[in-house]
Amino acid sequence: MEEIISQKNPIIPGRGVCDPHIHIFDGKIYLYTSHDANPDARGFIMHDWQIWSSPDAVKWTLESVVHPEDFFMGASDSCWAVDAAKRNGKYYFYFSDGSNRTGVAVSDNPCGPFKDALGKPLLDGTLTKTREYDPAVFEDDDGEFYLVFGGPEFCYGEGCGYYIARLNEDMISFAETPRKIELDHCGDDKASLNKFNGKYYLSYGGFYAVSDCVYGPYRFIGHTSSTIDHSSFCEWNGQIFQAITVKEQTEMYRSSGLCYVHLKDNGEIVTDQLIVEYGVGQYNSDWNRIEAEWYMKGENVKKKESKRLFGFLVTCTEKAVLSYPKFHNLSDKTGFSLDYFCKGGKAVIEVRIGSENGRLLGVINIENPADYYEWYCRRNDFFRFDDKLEDTADLYLVLKPEKGTELCVDFFHFIKDPIVE
Repeated sequence: MEEIISQKNPIIPGRGVCDPHIHIFDGKIYLYTSHDANPDARGFIMHDWQIWSSPDAVKWTLESVVHPEDFFMGASDSCWAVDAAKRNGKYYFYFSDGSNRTGVAVSDNPCGPFKDALGKPLLDGTLTKTREYDPAVFEDDDGEFYLVFGGPEFCYGEGCGYYIARLNEDMISFAETPRKIELDHCGDDKASLNKFNGKYYLSYGGFYAVSDCVYGPYRFIGHTSSTIDHSSFCEWNGQIFQAITVKEQTEMYRSSGLCYVHLKDNGEIVTDQLIVEYGVGQYNSDWNRIEAEWYMKGENVKKKESKRLFGFLVTCTEKAVLSYPKFHNLSDKTGFSLDYFCKGGKAVIEVRIGSENGRLLGVINIENPADYYEWYCRRNDFFRFDDKLEDTADLYLVLKPEKGTELCVDFFHFIKDPIVE
């Protein structure tokens, strides 16, 4: 199996791996992708699909190539968008036959081999009298699964749009007739469906809309400013990730990337352009500001919008751990600086490398917190390292607020030159 270690976005460069749908199965991250075959093509030439996996979102393994010859389609250069789901110990692979039909295959393994579950299309245009393609599967909180498919009218004419239907437990048939999703926007490209903070998010291209009901109506909110094309979201280790499509060479030869996203109080999705460029799961100690919300893993924390500071804070009221793996260029750094807020009692912040119980670089003791926080009472503390660091290490912030205390971390950075007090 081929392995690639990503340095920055795109995570799998120069391969035409695009239209990523991201899922977490058994603690591992999987990308189900389309595959642009020809960088010089004037149209989309897509002969197969690919499945990639990673334990850390940095080291990627090509698990399998899925061929249309194994399904009802036969050999094709129109292997359009794909998605996957797990239910009752089985894995279901939903695939597009160009811009017209959708099929479904099943396996005992997230990477296949997949067997055509029906030997014919699951969707062939007869249920909605439109083009039934570009599937996305969504699991709601109650365990019910829904399939979203279709595309905007401006692409394929009147009657087209995004459709949704609940799946039967067998995942290869529908429990209801698909209905058109009411959306106060013209749409864009393949749709995905997620649920954050009790709200349903319909995303398409880089645009997204929100509803209180899975069927809609969906109210247009905005654009994530992170992707040129198909994208998808998932929650993993206390963080929200977006899999994005990146234009690497041409619009017909694209790649995939990952970034973190954050939710404002009003439901807006916020991305950080530095992370859109560099990707997730690794950091550079030369950056002059590392936002606390860029953690790769967070335990017992919440991300909180800071309206005064036009950003986000990471907050906790009990012991919490933030993980920032693979910090590079550490060997010339001499200290560490952190900005925070604290409301209530005392708190301690430990800065460690290797693990949450690893080598202690320094401690910040918060003795006299304010009765309120943000803006006027934001504090900064720094300390020097006793010994030189290795050039690359995993960083951990261990947050220990006293009972009844809210501790908020804003950002931090590494210090290169000695500080003269």
